[in-house]
Amino acid sequence: MFSTVSSYIWRSFRHMGKRTLILSTIVRSSVLALLLLQGCSQHSELAFSGPQGAAHMAEPRASGSPAAPGAQRSKYLAYEHSVTIDASEAGIKPLLDKLVAACQADVANQCTLLASGVTGGRESSAHVRVRIKREGVEKLIALAASGGEVASRNTTAEDLEGPIRDNAKRLDMLRSYREKLLALESKVGNNAEALIKLSQELATVQSELEAAAGVEARLMERVNMDLLNIAIQSHSQRGFWSPVQRATRDFGSNLSEGIASAITGAAYLLPWALILFVLGAIARKIWRKVRRK
Repeated sequence: MFSTVSSYIWRSFRHMGKRTLILSTIVRSSVLALLLLQGCSQHSELAFSGPQGAAHMAEPRASGSPAAPGAQRSKYLAYEHSVTIDASEAGIKPLLDKLVAACQADVANQCTLLASGVTGGRESSAHVRVRIKREGVEKLIALAASGGEVASRNTTAEDLEGPIRDNAKRLDMLRSYREKLLALESKVGNNAEALIKLSQELATVQSELEAAAGVEARLMERVNMDLLNIAIQSHSQRGFWSPVQRATRDFGSNLSEGIASAITGAAYLLPWALILFVLGAIARKIWRKVRRK
């Protein structure tokens, strides 16, 4: 570069005047100096930045990635729904039977009946608890609402990201340890004692692997399937004469309970009455003696 500039200046000296030559030389030298300074500054900036500069350049890419963990985090939420249905007293048992039958027939959403029951007496009620895919939750809730009114509905979510990640790390560690044991087993040869110890350790690792795999399966099932609790009651839809009918129906049992309670009370009071009678007689005799004196 310098030789080219020098030859150019020499040719200019031959063909141009001295004043023009000096001006042209100053301009071209300034341009050359600026180019050299710019090149040196860029080189020094790259050399100074090094890995830190690369990290700063890669930082905007990393700053755009938190959406991925957020989306991944939502995959580890286990949902549980609780619904309360207010139905008529006569419709509680039929509605429960419909819900149980619908769950057993819903093979596509893998509905599993976990619990169900009916409570009679003064306050009739029923409940059902199922495990089902998220797509089938609304169908069962709609079926329950068709037999009454939705009194309340709640949804809770449990974050299982921590347990799932910890269990995955444990699985990786156990698999790696098992591979190392298998590789070591091939190198032991005919050492019987070493083979026995390796076999025992492999059996222990295999049992821990199976246990961790079972934990992973249960956690993922909890994440992929929702729990749905449906409670059926009859508070607001109770008939006007229902309490009267219930009282009439329970009159005999209530009367017998009252008589039994009275007899029980008399049995408790009788000993105390005898004790009080004896104490009263003694106090009366003492009082008479005191008056005579």
